[in-house]
Amino acid sequence: MNEDASARSNQAAYIEEKVEALVDQVDVGYGMALIEQLIQRLEITTKEFLAEVEALMDRLKQNAAAQEELLGRIRKSDRAGAQVGPIAEEGPEEEITEWEKRLARIEEPDE
Repeated sequence: MNEDASARSNQAAYIEEKVEALVDQVDVGYGMALIEQLIQRLEITTKEFLAEVEALMDRLKQNAAAQEELLGRIRKSDRAGAQVGPIAEEGPEEEITEWEKRLARIEEPDE
C-alpha cells in the first residue's frame, strides 16, 4: 500500500509541477486562482467517475446474481424433467412426406 501511496504522491507532484509551469506563462495574478479552480474541477470529476464506476459494479453484481439464480432454476428444471427409465429407440420412419412424394413423381420418367 505504501508503494501505491508513494506513486500517487509522485504523480501528484509531477502534475503540480507541470501545471505550475503552464500557469507561470498565463499571469501571476490569475495563476493561483486558476490552479485552485482546476483542482476543484478535477476533484469533482474524480468523484463523479468513482460514483459511476461504483454504480456499474453494483449493476454487474446484480446481473451476476440474477444469472446465477436463473442458471440454478434451469439446472433444477432439467433434473426434474429428465426421464427416469432408458430412452426408447425410435425406428426409421416408414412414412414418406408429401414433399418426397412430389419429388418422386417429378423424377419418374414419363410413359
